[in-house]
Amino acid sequence: MTTSGVIRAYARALFDLASASDAVDDADRSMKAVTETVQGSAELREVLVDDSVPGSKKREIIADLFSGADSPEAIAIAALVIERGSVRQLAEVYAAFSEIAEAERGIVVAEVITAVPITDSTRELLKDKLSAALGKPVSLRENIDDSILGGIRINVAGRVLDGTLLSQLDEMRAVLSRAPQGGEA
Repeated sequence: MTTSGVIRAYARALFDLASASDAVDDADRSMKAVTETVQGSAELREVLVDDSVPGSKKREIIADLFSGADSPEAIAIAALVIERGSVRQLAEVYAAFSEIAEAERGIVVAEVITAVPITDSTRELLKDKLSAALGKPVSLRENIDDSILGGIRINVAGRVLDGTLLSQLDEMRAVLSRAPQGGEA
C-alpha cells in the first residue's frame, strides 16, 4: 500500500470507529490536540522519532499525555501511527480524517495556499465565493508557502485555481521564450 493509502486507511479506520460511537467531533478534537502537541514540542517529537525508544514506550507516552482526551479511539490511532514510526505522517492522518468527516457532512474542503496568512475578511469572502460556486458549504484548509511569492492557489474538488505570482512569472517566462528574438526594427 502506498504512503497516501496507509494515511487514508488510518483516517478511515478512525472515522469508522468514531462514527460507530457518534463521536466524530470528539475524535477530531482529540486528533487535533495530539497533532498540535507533537508539532509544537521539539522535545516530544525528538523522543517519538528516536529509533532507540521502543514503539510500546512511544504508545505509552501518548496514552499518558492524552489520558483525559475526548476520544480514546483517536488517541489509540495516533499512538499506533507514532508507534509504527510515522510521526511525520500524524498531521497527514489528521488532515485526511478531517476531510473524510467533512465530506460525510456534505462539506467541501478547499486547500488554500498563500505566501502570507490571509485576513479574516479574505477567509470569509473565499468561503462565500467557493460555496456559491460549488453549491455546498466549504471548509478552508490554509497553508503558507512563501515560495509562491504572492497571490493564492486553491485546490478544491479536483481543480486547481492558481493565481500565484510564481505561476504568473512562469507563464511570462514561457511567453517570452517563444517570442521572436532579434534586435532589428
